[in-house]
Amino acid sequence: MRLVDLSQSLGPNIPRFNNQVPLPRLDTYLSHAEAAASGRYENCSCEVHRVEFITSMSTYLDSPYHFDPDGPRIHELPLDACVLPGVCVDCRPLEPRQPIPASVLDGIDLDGKAVLFCTGWSAYWDDAPRYAAYPFLTGAIAARLRDGGARLCGVDYLAADDQTDLTRPVHTTLLFNRILIVENLTNLAALIGRDFVLHAAPVRMEGAAAFPVRAYAVLGD
Repeated sequence: MRLVDLSQSLGPNIPRFNNQVPLPRLDTYLSHAEAAASGRYENCSCEVHRVEFITSMSTYLDSPYHFDPDGPRIHELPLDACVLPGVCVDCRPLEPRQPIPASVLDGIDLDGKAVLFCTGWSAYWDDAPRYAAYPFLTGAIAARLRDGGARLCGVDYLAADDQTDLTRPVHTTLLFNRILIVENLTNLAALIGRDFVLHAAPVRMEGAAAFPVRAYAVLGD
């Protein structure tokens, strides 16, 4: 069995969909020294952390509720919605802010699949201005995914939609049809032409609209 890690790290100074969004913060709630001095441990100690972050950060999954007020939230998603056979679509080469043509899906069986779009843009993760100028999916692609029976859409850049289009056609088309979205994936080139199963299950956080995932692929023989 071969695993391919598809996740970016969640930490300080990561790209955000909006620069006004606060960066993640990790604080020590109980240090090893405090634990050792507490009288609750003998010949050992432990450390406990407190984390604060906006849930739409790093590699994360959007539940339908993210755009559909009547859609299921993160804790209501079954595991089989987050663990799916996948297909990786090679969209390269692309220019900054280039719409991805729907023709990239020609001849691809989408039914029941996690459909991942390899643009190569994850290479700019550490270059915030370049990463923010990502190519993007369109409403036409979203309609093809919906009509073809796809169950999840994944991209290796900041947000599936062109953020200058305030109607957000990709998010609305997919999430209102219970097709999940994973953004900020990486290493997708390793999946092109390969059979794989995508694992992208989030923590079962009650009420959340989106949540980070440790996404990875299990490659077939």
